[in-house]
Amino acid sequence: MPSAESKESKEAGIVSRSVTPLPPSRAQTPRPPGTENISRSGVLTIRIFSGRGLSLPLGVQVPEIIHKALNSSPAASKRDSMQRKRSWWLPYVVLEFDKNEILIDALGGDLSKPEWNYRADFDVSRTSNISVSAYLRTTQCVQGQDDMGNDILMARVELTPMLDGHHASDQWYAATAGDGSFHLKIDFKPARHDSLTIEQFELLKVIGKGSFGKVMQVRKKDTQRIYAMKTIRKANIASRPGEITHILAERTVLALVNNPFIVPLKFSFQTPDKLYLVMSFVNGGELFFHLQREGKFDEHRSRFYAAELLCALEHLHNFNVVYRDLKPENILLDYTGHIALCDFGLCKLNMSETEKTNTFCGTPEYIAPELLESQGYTKTVDWWTLGVLLYEMMTGLPPFYDENVNVMYQRILSDPLVFPSDISPDAKSVMTGLLQRDPSRRLGAGGADEIKKHPFFSKHVDWNRLIAKKIQPPFKPSVESVLDVANFDGEFTGEKPQDSHVDETPLSETVQDQFRGFTYNPGNEHLSESINYPSVMS
Repeated sequence: MPSAESKESKEAGIVSRSVTPLPPSRAQTPRPPGTENISRSGVLTIRIFSGRGLSLPLGVQVPEIIHKALNSSPAASKRDSMQRKRSWWLPYVVLEFDKNEILIDALGGDLSKPEWNYRADFDVSRTSNISVSAYLRTTQCVQGQDDMGNDILMARVELTPMLDGHHASDQWYAATAGDGSFHLKIDFKPARHDSLTIEQFELLKVIGKGSFGKVMQVRKKDTQRIYAMKTIRKANIASRPGEITHILAERTVLALVNNPFIVPLKFSFQTPDKLYLVMSFVNGGELFFHLQREGKFDEHRSRFYAAELLCALEHLHNFNVVYRDLKPENILLDYTGHIALCDFGLCKLNMSETEKTNTFCGTPEYIAPELLESQGYTKTVDWWTLGVLLYEMMTGLPPFYDENVNVMYQRILSDPLVFPSDISPDAKSVMTGLLQRDPSRRLGAGGADEIKKHPFFSKHVDWNRLIAKKIQPPFKPSVESVLDVANFDGEFTGEKPQDSHVDETPLSETVQDQFRGFTYNPGNEHLSESINYPSVMS
């Protein structure tokens, strides 16, 4: 049984349980097919004016306290303060494009005809959808509950903007979920981005730190959009075998994939000393945080997260990428409660259906038996980790957990799978299939469709509606605004955000050449360095 050094880092505000991978071999990674035309470059301006015909779902009553607030008649001397108070009881909207989310409170109107009158500019780096969701806050939130999980979705519209030239529209869009419509003005202007620098971002908060750098919440000065920026010192990773490969693999995967359940890369750039990855800022908290707080999730909620993750992993597998580090710490929740998979530093590229790799990496609780037996492994390793995650969500602990890592490894290899009495037969069956020790007999060995067709999912999940994000999440995290960092570790958010100066010996040309292709600025790549896709990890 191999031994591994536990890697403790606090990347993105959490303590990682990853295992340090062994040094990789080197081979070239081509661009996967079907990705040539997803890049776009420009600014998308969305103005949301008002709604009409909004109503509560059938059977849902307006809480009495909200009813009184909506129908109160304040005295003239108190009109302004009451208007601010009244707006709390009006529907707010979550406006989203490419995982950039903005929470917008109503300025006036009434329950069925709220007025928002808000404009937002979005950086466009690829094709994506616009989502507008109107919610009514519940009294539970007002009375000091920790989450907005009971907020009521009144209406949502999903639409795909035209991003292949200058397009503008001003019209009402009928809700695709719920009742009513939204008055939106959408204007896309293509543009060639100039080379990015750190000076084009306002540094707001530190939200995580690791052994190679830190993650900050930043605001892009021209569009005012909020992002998460990971900064990495080149010298730190150049001194560690394989780490350059890891960061370039992460950048490559993030730039190529386009999935609603994966945190997207917006930009990446570099200086002689540092690398910068700019990603959408997802601030609903890690699944790890919510699971720790609640102990475990019910079957419905666990199935919802597992289904969205299954779609994300299937998307990666279609690019011949194996993820290798699924765990609650690497899964974020967005404003509306959908998952966003992040941290792609242990991804393995060029993994065809039969390709095997041997690197011992991942998270101790989630290590698959074939890694421990040094057999080599395929994409099916991701289905084992999905089974472990589903078990942990439904019971509160991974299936073979032990405080002693070596004892835990032995349990992974030999202990029977035991379920609590409250686990349903379908749940037992799907976890037994995913946690099959023989990879060739594991559920998913024939592809993700095998898992989708299992009764645990097929009886309850409409996959077309799920991938379109038309299924209402079972829980909505508490997020006050796009600036909210309450779901991140205060150890980091209290630190002064700054791009620290690097006072080290300049890196050699040979080392610098390994970072060619890191810059990602869609629509402008031909002006930057040529793409040199990273070496494959063994």
